[in-house]
Amino acid sequence: MPETGVADITIVYYIGSLGMIILAVSVFFFFVAYQKRLLKKELELSRVKSEQQKEILRNTILAQEKERKRIARDLHDEVGAMLSVVKLNVGQIEKKADSEKYKLLAGETKSYLDDVITQVRRISRDLLPPSLEKLGLSFAIQELANWVNKSGQIKADYWSSGETVRFDSKKELAVFRIVQELLNNTLKHAEASQISIKTKFSDSTLAIAVSDNGKGFNLNEKMETGLGLKNLESRSSVVNAKFKLKSNPGKGTTAIIFLHL
Repeated sequence: MPETGVADITIVYYIGSLGMIILAVSVFFFFVAYQKRLLKKELELSRVKSEQQKEILRNTILAQEKERKRIARDLHDEVGAMLSVVKLNVGQIEKKADSEKYKLLAGETKSYLDDVITQVRRISRDLLPPSLEKLGLSFAIQELANWVNKSGQIKADYWSSGETVRFDSKKELAVFRIVQELLNNTLKHAEASQISIKTKFSDSTLAIAVSDNGKGFNLNEKMETGLGLKNLESRSSVVNAKFKLKSNPGKGTTAIIFLHL
């Protein structure tokens, strides 16, 4: 075969090989670019779904709070007022009763009414703490701790550091509900004798730690089955707060909430 023919074949071979390499590289980069676009779309879809879920949860919580507000006002303005009138009437009956038996009965009835009125006020405060709207989160948490102490079930201590600041009312309410739920969980399940609540305010952040000396639990198992803990995480995510829980059997539980104001 002439040397020119061999040279031509060699050139064609190299050109063909180079073309195959270029084609392979092009296909590779096309595949990488396609994967990136696909991943970007999946992330965007995931973000949209997450935002939609947050919006649904946010609207659900708003509806719940609206209903709580209505019930709290009905309890305070109507039921509470009616019970107070009944107590006054029983007081009049007690004064005019001729028999010592009926006076004693009226006195006992007034005592029961006092207990009922106290419970109605407590429920009304749980549903919509007036101190939260008027005086802010720190005061409302202090009041919540006082109510826990009045129950006699557990000793609650509250500390606050930094200059207390007011922030968005919806965020204040959301954080208060998280602390309230943590206290309720402690009272119901922890078998604790003491709980501490600490808040730390700064110019732009708020950190809250809620700790108890109760029996604790296996965190991994609880996170899989505990609907209440998932609700706490969901409530935190709605206001873009970070929620962290630490617990071990026999070593109590600590919850930390952190958010930008």
